[in-house]
Amino acid sequence: MKSTEPVTTYADDTIDVIALWCLLWGQKVLIAIFAGVFGAVAVILALIATPVYRAEVVVTPVADSGLGNAASSLAGRFGGLASLAGIDLGSSGVAGKEAQAVLESRRLVEEFIRRNELVDELVAPGDPNAGLWRAVQIFRETVVAMSKNDVDGTTTVAVEWKDPAVAAMWANGLVALANELMRSKALADSNRNIEYLKKQIAATNVVEIQRVMYTLIENETKTLMLANARADYAFTVVDPAVTPEARVRPKRKLMVLTGIALGLILGALYAFGHETVRKYRMREAAGARAGT
Repeated sequence: MKSTEPVTTYADDTIDVIALWCLLWGQKVLIAIFAGVFGAVAVILALIATPVYRAEVVVTPVADSGLGNAASSLAGRFGGLASLAGIDLGSSGVAGKEAQAVLESRRLVEEFIRRNELVDELVAPGDPNAGLWRAVQIFRETVVAMSKNDVDGTTTVAVEWKDPAVAAMWANGLVALANELMRSKALADSNRNIEYLKKQIAATNVVEIQRVMYTLIENETKTLMLANARADYAFTVVDPAVTPEARVRPKRKLMVLTGIALGLILGALYAFGHETVRKYRMREAAGARAGT
């Protein structure tokens, strides 16, 4: 006896890879048009985009040239008296951490922009926040980048700009300015300390204290001599920046390939969506005819 129960059928929602491939192949002209249009747009954007070049200078903190041992000896003998005078004998010459902080500081960029009059060069016309503060922000966020290698103790100062010669000049200029600021600070500190010590010598008749003061003056004089004689006071330039010949962006080949790939994907999605909508309408139409 045959069963009279109705047979229930279920729609197969699984993706048929072969059917999908046939669908895409059938719409290959449409997909090729999408790829061609997006590829052409990518070519245009790649050609009109402003080239950007990257110049790098590698520096390392300057080691104390023999004055470190002398300062350590003085710190052991007269550290207490020097501290009362406001003189730090714990480290002579350039403090590496302080120099690194100056190199990465906002003050350095601000002084560099002010001296070179770069506000109009960096800030777009019509910017409501046009001014030195905005120029410093743009420079630090989009122009200069610094990376420190803790293994060998070097720091790389990289500048990205549309003019390769300017990029190299700015990278070297930033390091030179950092050296200048650190040297100026050392000179000012030493001169102030010497003036103070001379006043203390004149104010006391104790020979031992005078001898200590003269020793401290001698140490400060050595610091003055070092600061005046050495251009690379805080940082030694290991590898100066040179004018780059290859741009870092735009990467034109990558842009074109990305545009073509995006066109292929969007073309395939459009073809698949169009076919899905077409089948849906056919089923709706078939259902409507069956209902009548």
